[in-house]
Amino acid sequence: MRSLRHMILLVGAIICSFTAMGQEDVVSTEDMLVEQQHINFQTFFFEALQQKAIGNYDKAVYALEACNNIEKNNIAVLFELSKNYDLLIKYTEAEYYVLKGLENDPMNLYMLRHLKDIKTKQNDYPGAIKVQQKIISLEPEEEADLVILYIKSGEIESATKLLKKLDDLNKLPEGLQALKESLLQESDGPTEELSEPIIVDNPKRKVDLLKEEYTLNKDYTTLKMLLEQQWKTKQYLELLKHSEDGISLFPAQPFLYLMNGRALNSLRKNSEALSVMEEGLDYIIEDDQLKSAFYEEMSLSYKALGNNKMATEYYNRAMELKDE
Repeated sequence: MRSLRHMILLVGAIICSFTAMGQEDVVSTEDMLVEQQHINFQTFFFEALQQKAIGNYDKAVYALEACNNIEKNNIAVLFELSKNYDLLIKYTEAEYYVLKGLENDPMNLYMLRHLKDIKTKQNDYPGAIKVQQKIISLEPEEEADLVILYIKSGEIESATKLLKKLDDLNKLPEGLQALKESLLQESDGPTEELSEPIIVDNPKRKVDLLKEEYTLNKDYTTLKMLLEQQWKTKQYLELLKHSEDGISLFPAQPFLYLMNGRALNSLRKNSEALSVMEEGLDYIIEDDQLKSAFYEEMSLSYKALGNNKMATEYYNRAMELKDE
């Protein structure tokens, strides 16, 4: 009888042992699947950033859709989808994805600014004004951006009032001084003639004009606009040349190091890009937006060099600054 009892206890212990092992195997398998999904997400996401950096926006969208299938409504993915559709001049899709992102993070300044730009490109100036007013509630220093939107929307009186207000508060940007003088001067001519600042629609022509102005004046403001236009029009060799020239003239301006790094990354000189941007980081003082842009570009450098660990670390740093 005692032997039988011992046998039953032994069999029970063995069954419990196998059950526990089976449960551990299930948990281990689930953990592995979760980890693999995480790796897949990161792989597709960095592929999307790389493809966007070299102008393959369709491929970037494809990789981002794969991310979206793995993790629904990830804000970074939705934002990148919107930016790539914007670059593909597919504004309906671009607006859809940025609005999806704003559903989850309605106070995200980066996405609000992006939405304003999308609406402006579609000539939806009343819509852009509403978005800009929300931006101003979060960042009052951006009130001056309303002036041009009012003008483009035909709200000349609102633009004039705002110009006066900003001027009285000594908050009128230098770039709007000439516009203020035009709008506020006594004139018998029609207001419509003053409703638009000088705008060059052709991006490449705009680059040429900025280049001519910079060659004459060698001022930082013009150089900054020139570099931004060269980046938008993918003139990477020119961007490299003028950003290097700018660093020699204005060595304490971190934006120039960022643009030089972007040019070097685009030309596959990733190690050089890292060195330049590491140097430029030292000049950033209390500008999280600029620092985030540096980290994001450095993440691309590390990804291109095959260092996924550092690529992830710097991308996470960029996202943390954007979330603050």
